[in-house]
Amino acid sequence: MTMNLNELIRGGTFCVSKAGLAIGGTASKAKIAAPNGAGVDFAINGLGYHLADTDDCILFTGLTQTDLYTCLYLVQLDSSLAVTVVQGTEVLTANLTAGTAVLNWPTPTADKCPIGAIKLAMSGGAFTGGTTELSAGTVTATYYDFIGGVPVAPLTS
Repeated sequence: MTMNLNELIRGGTFCVSKAGLAIGGTASKAKIAAPNGAGVDFAINGLGYHLADTDDCILFTGLTQTDLYTCLYLVQLDSSLAVTVVQGTEVLTANLTAGTAVLNWPTPTADKCPIGAIKLAMSGGAFTGGTTELSAGTVTATYYDFIGGVPVAPLTS
């Protein structure tokens, strides 16, 4: 379903600028490094907010992922500028590659704005949030920035 923001009686929740998600200075964390160098602008329920570029603000503490699986991690902000991560459903990487499975985007938490996602594909070891480095040889990390909201279609690869 597609919705035009003009159709809302009150304001919407959406990201209005590219967040520039990337590996952080601490390799087990990620950061917001907007291409414009000015951070990310977003709205929650029609109210606008701004978070400056911030290193090591995306934490995976307490999250785990099985070896040989791929998973999406939704990055979202709240009105106090706190960053949280929502783990999606793991999919066997071989099934994703074969086209017999897709990766569905995780559902955002109420009153939080999704600004992007990080896809982790594990090969040769499990992922332990806060410990496993995103640049490790067993991890393939892909970063997605959102404009508007969570994409409608799932990822097929």
